[in-house]
Amino acid sequence: MTGYGEASAADCRHRVTVTARSVNHRNLDVAVRVRGPFRSIEPELRTAVAEEVGRGRVEIGVEIESAWGAGDFRETDAAVERLLGTVRRWQRRGIVNPELSAGELLSAIRALRPESGGAADQEERALVVETCRRALASLVAEREREGQVLAVALNGHLASLRACVGTLTARRSEVVGEAAGELERRIGELLGVSEPLDPGRLVQEVALLVERSDTSEELERLDGHLEGFEAAMKEGGAIGRRLVFLSQEILRELNTVGSKCRDLEMQRGVVEGKVLCEQLREQAQNVE
Repeated sequence: MTGYGEASAADCRHRVTVTARSVNHRNLDVAVRVRGPFRSIEPELRTAVAEEVGRGRVEIGVEIESAWGAGDFRETDAAVERLLGTVRRWQRRGIVNPELSAGELLSAIRALRPESGGAADQEERALVVETCRRALASLVAEREREGQVLAVALNGHLASLRACVGTLTARRSEVVGEAAGELERRIGELLGVSEPLDPGRLVQEVALLVERSDTSEELERLDGHLEGFEAAMKEGGAIGRRLVFLSQEILRELNTVGSKCRDLEMQRGVVEGKVLCEQLREQAQNVE
């Protein structure tokens, strides 16, 4: 299923933005893009994705930048004086030019920041993971909204398939009755006789014909697969693979019915059923 989610957060050191995108895929495929010293956090982000998403290709993008900027500088007068004193010492030592530009002053402010220690690193990693989870929550919510639309479409295709199978089942009963009359007529033509044929022999011939072309088992299995499809949809969760498998089984039974039946009306019904089944399978591939 497709979806998109985004979340942002910040602490005193970094601003974090995480984007999560997903597209259809038969399995779970996770791609993480994160730069710099935070690359080691990739396994934790993959774990976070696996906890929320069961199927699809999910791309996680992490942007981390320094939260320190001129707009964030809120020092007291005393702190500013200390900073200027430090800059003057740098000037006397030749570290900076006598005339400081705004950009150079900002660089000096950044240089005075203390380096992050081990504990701070853990806090920053936790911030990234938590932001990723929020982005994933947004992604999952969008996928659920798409799932509701898919459920309506699947139920529509399922109802059409049920009607089609019901028509095939009803027509099969008529075909069996018509087979007896057709067989008697053809045998009479072949033998060139007008008197009635032996009823016992006729029943045997009809039984053989029905056995070769009987589709009752296939139609029963079709009903079972349709019921299984409907039951799986009601269960919820990661049911995409099961729905795809059931749609393939439905198509297989329809193919068998089509190869057995000789009735033109039934063959047309099989073609219609196969079209509906393909539509069902295409939609099922979008389900997690």
